[in-house]
Amino acid sequence: MSSIFADASVLVAGAGSRTGASRAVLVMAEIGLYRLVVCRQVLDEAERNLRKKLPGALPVFAELMAAIGPEILPDPSSEEVGRWQSVIELKDAPILAAAVTAAPDRFLTLDVKNFIEPAHVAEKSGLRIETPAEFVQAIRALVEEGLSQPGESPIEHPDEGTMQTESV
Repeated sequence: MSSIFADASVLVAGAGSRTGASRAVLVMAEIGLYRLVVCRQVLDEAERNLRKKLPGALPVFAELMAAIGPEILPDPSSEEVGRWQSVIELKDAPILAAAVTAAPDRFLTLDVKNFIEPAHVAEKSGLRIETPAEFVQAIRALVEEGLSQPGESPIEHPDEGTMQTESV
C-alpha cells in the first residue's frame, strides 16, 4: 500500500473544515486508499494548534485520527534532524527528517514557503512534496483516466448528454 506523510498543517486544515483538499486527503486515508504516516511531533503540533486556534475541531481531529489509525513514527533523533538543518529552517528540520525516514510516496504540506517553493528541499530529501490540492488533482486525473478506459462504466457521452454503460 502506498503511503502519505502529512504535516500538522494538513491535519489542522482537514479537521477544521468539512470541505477542501486537506479533508479529502484524510477521508481518502480513512477509506484505505493509502496509509497515512505522521510522527509524534506532527500529532502534538496539530493538537496544540487546534487547541489554540480551533478548539471546536479537537473532537473532529480525535475522531479522524481514530478512524484513520495513522502509522505514528517516533520523532527523529537530534542527529537525524541535524542532517537537514542546512536544507530547511531549524523549526522544520524535525518534520523533514521524519518524512525522509518514513520514505512515503508523497509528503503533503500547506507550508509552501518552507517546504515546496525552495525546490532544493525536495531535491536534497528525495521526497515528492505537494500541497493537498495538488495531490487531490493527481488522484482526480487518475480516476478520470481510469474511467475513460474501454470497458469501464459508466461513461458520459457528451454529445448525447446521458450516462451510458460501455459494454465490456
